[in-house]
Amino acid sequence: MTITGILCGLVAALFMALAFVFSGKAVRQCPRLSSLGLLARAHIIMGVLSLIGLYFLWVPEILSEFQYWFPITWYGVTFYLMGQACLFMAQRTVDPSRLVPLLGLKLVVLALINTLLLNLDTYGWMQLLAIACTIFSAFLLNNAGKKIPLSSLTWVLLACCGYSLSDICIKLQVGRIGEFGMESLTRQSLLSTCLSYTISGITSALILPWLSRQPAKVWKLAAPFSMVWMIGIVFLFACFEQIGTVNGNIVQSTRGIWAVILGAILARRGQTYLEEKTPWNIFFRRLFAALLLMLAIFLYNF
Repeated sequence: MTITGILCGLVAALFMALAFVFSGKAVRQCPRLSSLGLLARAHIIMGVLSLIGLYFLWVPEILSEFQYWFPITWYGVTFYLMGQACLFMAQRTVDPSRLVPLLGLKLVVLALINTLLLNLDTYGWMQLLAIACTIFSAFLLNNAGKKIPLSSLTWVLLACCGYSLSDICIKLQVGRIGEFGMESLTRQSLLSTCLSYTISGITSALILPWLSRQPAKVWKLAAPFSMVWMIGIVFLFACFEQIGTVNGNIVQSTRGIWAVILGAILARRGQTYLEEKTPWNIFFRRLFAALLLMLAIFLYNF
């Protein structure tokens, strides 16, 4: 693994953790804003950015092979938007420092999908140990502060289901885009990302008129999440190019650690509407849970 790849992965993880802080800020500062309302506005902004990227990454096969890549991309976008909407629902009551590490439950969901629905994988003792570590990590997070409401845990699990199904689609999508003759994994991944987020933006623009009207400041609340999330995605794909997707996902799992650290900083600065102020023993319990999750992802992949 190269140092550059690891650094890109760490930066991606930091920006993704920061993005969830901004989305949490949006849903809590504007209680009337629905999860779909934030989702639509944020992805319209990302869709515009992706259109700009698409201009520089355009290849003729996007049109000539439209029927080949579009269906799987559409499924991936749909599952992703469903997962993101569920996550925004959970953010109304769950602090980012606990929510982001809880997304590690995606590992369990992926294992169940691959085994029970797709019959793709069989798991050895290391994978089973990884799943056990993930579940124990979630248990620690649930007991590191105020109890997380059952409804919020349900939203997190639904988000993990959406993300997991989207990941499966994205893997197929990138493979199909890779047949367009581009040798660089970064170029393939960036083109796949721009196509996905352009479709997300168009879908969001179509549903926005059906949502309740909101003041203009809502766009200002959605913009930081959109910008920071897209920066994180760019660094993530640079990381994948340098060290591969498996090692990249392991490094990306440090977003849980970043989220715990950012949460402590926010609480100490008085941003208690975003992060509850907790004693140091609770902070270290959350940090240990995030580290345990990193270990789980490492074991699962090796």
